[in-house]
Amino acid sequence: MRVSRTAGSLLLLLAACAPSRPDHFYILSVQPPGADETRATPVTEAALRVTLPAVVDRAEMVLNTSTDGVVVSEHERWAAPLPDLATQTLARDMERRRSDLVVAAGNSSIAPVIKISIDVVQVAVRKGGQASLEVHWRILDSRSGKDTVGGEVFSAPMGDDGYAAVAQALSVCLGSLADRLIAQL
Repeated sequence: MRVSRTAGSLLLLLAACAPSRPDHFYILSVQPPGADETRATPVTEAALRVTLPAVVDRAEMVLNTSTDGVVVSEHERWAAPLPDLATQTLARDMERRRSDLVVAAGNSSIAPVIKISIDVVQVAVRKGGQASLEVHWRILDSRSGKDTVGGEVFSAPMGDDGYAAVAQALSVCLGSLADRLIAQL
């Protein structure tokens, strides 16, 4: 009995001495940064749905180490589910580019005039390098019956190799996607 108490005490002491790294949390930001503009009337309503590959659909940041390798950064985390962050950021990016557009992220109770589906096929992030999103989209406009399908790779350099640069580069990629989508509307 004395041996197990000693071993248990030793384990507790070792656990207390083990260095613990704090978690850091990141969000995506609307591009370009700045104040929102006044909304125009009448308003065009759109519904936006964004899907991400399962490999990056997690709380931790996932970085590429090679063509076939990734590393999951245990203490560098997204502040919310990444699909939600991407959807909300892209919706605000689009609204910022077109003042008559109101974009409902995810499932909404509105009957949208425009339905936008985004399928992010691949996310590649190399610290100190660049971030890229390979994206396919579909835009259905009920007013005109127009059905637009497209795809492209959006890339942004990372200013430094910090994790905040990962979030910023992905935000820039989403801003470029917003530019392309608005041009398609």
